[in-house]
Amino acid sequence: MIPRISRNAVKEGFDTLPAAICYFDRNGLLRLINHRMQEIAAVLCGRDLQTLTDLEQALRSPGGGVRLRDEAARIYEFPDGTVYHFTVRPVQDKYGIPCTEVMATDVTQLATLHVALQQENERLADANRRAKRLYDNMPDIVREEEILKMKMRVHDDIGHTLLAARRALRHEHDLARLRSEAAKWESSISLLCRARQENAAEDPLSYMQRRAAVLGAAVQLRGAYPAARATRELYALILRECTSNGVRHAGATELYADSEHQPQAWHLCITNNGAPPKAEIKEGGGLSSLRRRIEKAGGTITVHSLPVFVLEVTLPDKESTYDTRYDRRGPKAGTEPA
Repeated sequence: MIPRISRNAVKEGFDTLPAAICYFDRNGLLRLINHRMQEIAAVLCGRDLQTLTDLEQALRSPGGGVRLRDEAARIYEFPDGTVYHFTVRPVQDKYGIPCTEVMATDVTQLATLHVALQQENERLADANRRAKRLYDNMPDIVREEEILKMKMRVHDDIGHTLLAARRALRHEHDLARLRSEAAKWESSISLLCRARQENAAEDPLSYMQRRAAVLGAAVQLRGAYPAARATRELYALILRECTSNGVRHAGATELYADSEHQPQAWHLCITNNGAPPKAEIKEGGGLSSLRRRIEKAGGTITVHSLPVFVLEVTLPDKESTYDTRYDRRGPKAGTEPA
C-alpha cells in the first residue's frame, strides 16, 4: 500500500526548506511563505511581510542594517554576516493562474570567495605593475650593478697594484717591469677618478635615494649618519645593493635604514617591506663583495634571513663628526643632503 502524503506534510516540508521562498497572487497579496523567508523579511522590511509591493520597496531601500552589495544582481548582506541573492519571477499555479515567486538563496560562501578573489586580483595587479616598472627600469638596474662591480674591482685593483709596485721597487726589477707596474697603477687611478667624478658633487646618500626612486623604491634614512664622506659612500654602497636585491628578489617598495652612532663605531640596520625570504639567504656576488669591502674597512656584516630579512653592519668611527639631520620619519624638512 502506497502511503498518501497529506497537505500538512507538504506544508511542513515547505516551511522547513533551507531556502527562503514565498508566493504572491496576481494582486500582489502574500499567499504562501516559509519560516526562513519570514525571518529574512522581518529584518529587511522591519515588519511582517504582507504584499509584493512592500518587499520590492524593501529591496530597493533595505532597512534593519541590511546592506545592498550589488543592486543589479540583488545581493544583500544582513547584519549577522549572511549574504542572500534574491530572485523575483512570474509563475503559474496548476490551474494556470499567474502569481509571483520570490526566493532568497544563501550565497555567503560564494560572496566570501568573491571578495578573496578580488583581493588576490588586486594583489596580482599590483605585482604586475611593480614587475612592469622593474622591467622598464631593468637597464638602470643592470647599469647600477655593473657600476657597483666596476667600483669594487677598481678598489681591489688599487690594493693589488700598490702591493705589486712596492714589491717591484723593493726588489729593484728592471726598467721594463717598473714601467709595466706603473701602467697598471695609472690605469687603476684613471678608472677610480672617473668613477668618483660621476657623482662627486652630490651627497652619496642623496644620490643613492635618487637612484632607488628610479627602481620604484623609497629609502627611508632614520637616525644619525656619519658626516665623513668615505663612510657615507660605503653606507650608500650598502644601501644600493640592498635596494637592488630587495626590489628584484622580494618586490620591495620601501627600505628602512636605521643608523646609530655608538662609542667608536657606527651601526646600520636595514630592512624592507618586501616578501620575507622563504629560506636562508646565500650570499652571492653582491653580498660577498660587500662583505669584503666592509671587513676591509674594519667593520662587520650580519645577514638575518628569518623571519624577515635584516642586514646589520658595524663600521669603525674614524671621525667624531656626524650628521643628525634624520629622525625616525626620515629627513627633517629643509635638511636634505646637499
